[in-house]
Amino acid sequence: MNPRSIDDDPTVRARNVCRARACPHLTRTAASILALVGCLSADLWAAAPRALPEGQIPRDARLEPLKDLDGYYPFEPTDSKEGWTRRAERVRRQIQVSLGLWPWPERTPLNAVVRDPLDQGDYTIEKVDFESLPGFKVTGSLYRPKGKPGKRPGVLSPHGHWSDGRFHDAGSDAVRKEIADGAERFEEGGRSPLQSRSVQLARMGCVVFHYDMIGYADSVQISQSLAHGFAKQRPEMNARENWGLFSPQAEARLQSVMGLQTWNSIRALDFLLSLPDVDPERVGVTGASGGGTQTFILCALDSRPAAAFPAVMVSTAMQGGCTCENACLLRVETGNVEFAALFAPKPLGLTSANDWTREMATKGFPELRRHYTLLGAADRVALHRGEQFGHNYNYVSRAAMYALAWRNRSSSVTIAGSLARNSACGMTRIPPRREDRISSASCYALGPKTRGGNWTAR
Repeated sequence: MNPRSIDDDPTVRARNVCRARACPHLTRTAASILALVGCLSADLWAAAPRALPEGQIPRDARLEPLKDLDGYYPFEPTDSKEGWTRRAERVRRQIQVSLGLWPWPERTPLNAVVRDPLDQGDYTIEKVDFESLPGFKVTGSLYRPKGKPGKRPGVLSPHGHWSDGRFHDAGSDAVRKEIADGAERFEEGGRSPLQSRSVQLARMGCVVFHYDMIGYADSVQISQSLAHGFAKQRPEMNARENWGLFSPQAEARLQSVMGLQTWNSIRALDFLLSLPDVDPERVGVTGASGGGTQTFILCALDSRPAAAFPAVMVSTAMQGGCTCENACLLRVETGNVEFAALFAPKPLGLTSANDWTREMATKGFPELRRHYTLLGAADRVALHRGEQFGHNYNYVSRAAMYALAWRNRSSSVTIAGSLARNSACGMTRIPPRREDRISSASCYALGPKTRGGNWTAR
């Protein structure tokens, strides 16, 4: 026999009837809630709830297409000086961290050697090597003016990816074509455009240190093919200890060729400022292409340079085509134009050419000028346009740099009047200066005595 349900109890049944008669609205409300829940359940089963409209994804960089070096890297100036101060601090820290230089490495003794002066009449060249890290050599040539007493302006001169680097020789045929095209004026200077700018600056009274990128000229402890052409992992360098550059272990610790090269530049500046004939208040940096990258990265991190001229490198387009110009985390939500902006309000000169900088006059430079204007220094930034030439640091571009150097040889910090600007971007017209008499003896190799050291190519 089945037990009787509690609802069959006459007493319970009577009590429920009384409750329903006393509160009929509760019954109707419950029914309405149940109906609504049923409808919502049907909708929920039909489609999952959405935080954003159909087809719209969250604004998250991790969901966007991967950026490469040929992407678009615009710069948007801040609206206030206070906002820029905060932004600049963040971007500088990002650069320093990404290059493995935070906190700053210890500045160990340079153990600099300056030797074998070569007298070139109105200037001298000396061989230089020093240690940026214990056992790791930085090599280069030191140009000094003759007959210029007292402390002189100093110029740090990194080079780019020209063949043979500091010893680049364009050859007679190539330079004659450039002369015919208006890119060069004199054959001897045009054949050695990297050395010719050091010679001209020395003749203008500057002390110039022209130093090697890793793997170029006399810098041989890490090969050029590894530092600037790495393309395939080396299993023997993927070790728990004593790993090599570009290995997962190195990348995880933010150890990179770009970081090492930047540290070399910082120590090169230490060396230049250690010279008794260099005025620490009048120091500039200039280089083109990869040397331009070294210029604006150094000047973004180091407050000592007073003027900078990175040629054919600053743009919103291609950001650097070599492993020595790229590092993990470096350009997250920033780029080369903003890196150059970190130098403001100090004098900054730029050039463009028929390369990735060709649109700089309309994309990048207007924002950079607006940024300098915000900081009260609109006359301290200029772009020398040269889209009629290919990628270069030719005589026309070098003449614009000489004007910047000459204008800033004293305590003056303005480049207005030195670079006669057009209304669009600051196109320059510079009187010709003769860069001839660059003899083959200027190709001044250090020789095997400095090519050792404790570092090996890893």
